[in-house]
Amino acid sequence: MKVYNKNRDQNNSMHDEIREQNAKLKDAPFKDKLAYFKEYYLKTVILVAVVVIFLGHLVYTMISAPTDTAFAAFFYNDFGDSSSTELIDGFVAYQNIDTKKHSAYIDMTMDYFLDSATQETYMALQKSMAVIATGELDIIVGDTSTIDYFSKGECFHDITEVLPEDLLALFEDKLYYAKFGESEELIPVGIYVTDAPKLYQYYGYAGVEPILSFVINSNSIDNAISFLRYLYIE
Repeated sequence: MKVYNKNRDQNNSMHDEIREQNAKLKDAPFKDKLAYFKEYYLKTVILVAVVVIFLGHLVYTMISAPTDTAFAAFFYNDFGDSSSTELIDGFVAYQNIDTKKHSAYIDMTMDYFLDSATQETYMALQKSMAVIATGELDIIVGDTSTIDYFSKGECFHDITEVLPEDLLALFEDKLYYAKFGESEELIPVGIYVTDAPKLYQYYGYAGVEPILSFVINSNSIDNAISFLRYLYIE
């Protein structure tokens, strides 16, 4: 028994129409073929080309992008030029970081003010905690309220446990103590870098005494310590 299939008939009709159009175009002038192509196929070809270019760019970016982060720092409540890259560029050269293989950056867009918390403030804090969780963030620089906030979250190293002896001797009178987690005990979680030449050459903590702290689960603590050295190069 032959079963009637409306869709099959429609498909056959469409194929017949395509064959008929192709037959008509076979001997048609070039301008007619071009007009037909523009009307029926040009938009599709452009769309496919855009998709191919996008996917190609995406694959290239994934292949050529740095494989990991060699150094990352967040500067809170800084009043300098947030678009400047001179400090990180200088440190990359000083530390011989191959930026084709590793990324290095300083984010100066962070703000944290206790008396005027905004949506941007909460977003900055959430971003910081997310990056800290990945082990990508190495240093946070900020005022006392910022360092206190992250210290309560157990985000920082005890300075005396990570600094080499020469630096510990150099900064022993510049240590900043804060509560760590729920403990009432004060531990040295930061260093006052108010007099760091490089910091003030490129950035400005006007009226603020900046404190530098090392993130506790940093994947690049050696580079973080080198950054502290770099800040004091005249």
